[in-house]
Amino acid sequence: MEYRSIIYQPGPVTRIILNRPQYLNAISHPMYGEIEDAFDRFSADRDCKVAVLSGAGSCFSGGHDAIGLTPESAPMLSDRRTPEQLIKDYGSETEVWRQYGKQHQYFLNQMHLYKLHKVPKPTIAMVHGYCIWGGYFLAGVMDLIFASEDALFLAEVGQCDPGTWDWGVRKMLEVIYEHRFLTARECHQMHMVNRIYPDYETLERETLAYANRVVENERLSFTSLEYIKKAVYHTRDLQGFTMACEDTWTIAPPGRRPAGEDRHGERTEGRGMARTPRALANLKAKLESEGQPVPKLVLEALARAASRDDRAVWQKALHQEWRDKERVAKAEALDKKQRAAAKQRASPKKRSS
Repeated sequence: MEYRSIIYQPGPVTRIILNRPQYLNAISHPMYGEIEDAFDRFSADRDCKVAVLSGAGSCFSGGHDAIGLTPESAPMLSDRRTPEQLIKDYGSETEVWRQYGKQHQYFLNQMHLYKLHKVPKPTIAMVHGYCIWGGYFLAGVMDLIFASEDALFLAEVGQCDPGTWDWGVRKMLEVIYEHRFLTARECHQMHMVNRIYPDYETLERETLAYANRVVENERLSFTSLEYIKKAVYHTRDLQGFTMACEDTWTIAPPGRRPAGEDRHGERTEGRGMARTPRALANLKAKLESEGQPVPKLVLEALARAASRDDRAVWQKALHQEWRDKERVAKAEALDKKQRAAAKQRASPKKRSS
């Protein structure tokens, strides 16, 4: 496969680099397909011993590539057919989203849990900057996470890994209820991140140095690292890990609405499910309340969020030429209803005389 969204550098220490820096390495379905193929190649190549997964540019990943944001946005599938072509092939926008949803569930569930998580060789996520939702889950299924001091993690609501199992029940619920980013330091204290380094240059140097030591250890050891990895993960499976992850998808799949409503509403309407400005604001409020400094990255991101017109972006995504007019009208009507309800909640109640 000729990669367009990632960089693959095979070798004893194999580099797999998310390579859409102009879009904060947003994870599209074409990128997911390339990630899967790259890890398949890594697993099959006897000369490849350790994989280091990272992101080009300013961050690891800004999350899933939602509708209308980039040339690879949803509902583009992994074969890179455009929405216009998909509608011709499947007959309607509704069916296109159904096909997209099936592929999305494969990537998030089967690929992450049964392929990436089961790669027989050591894997390391090298995280800097944002690590949001899809990026967070991708980093979480690697064996180790090394991070720079400026890394910011936003958990994907409802995901079992790396939430409850890595943090514990109480911490998981605390973070999900509050909906906020976690700093690299906090993740390190919770044993989700293995090591923290002061900047990206140090992170890259030390991560690769560690990976090379692992390669050398594999050459000298009498016990295969593959065997050790299987034994460790088997112990976790005896505690119910895989079954819990599978059940998560039937109990509380991320982004789903109550029965009877559009399951993929946020995605098909062009609305972000991660609500990153709110998660950043909540992190800022927590740190200020505790008398801790607020990272520069957080302050800059909040300033950008305050100055941009998210509604205009949503409208642009909603009114693309290929969109079904009936679906657009329903989305507009729902938005109008929600805006009216929000306005009513915000207005002070009239006092009774």
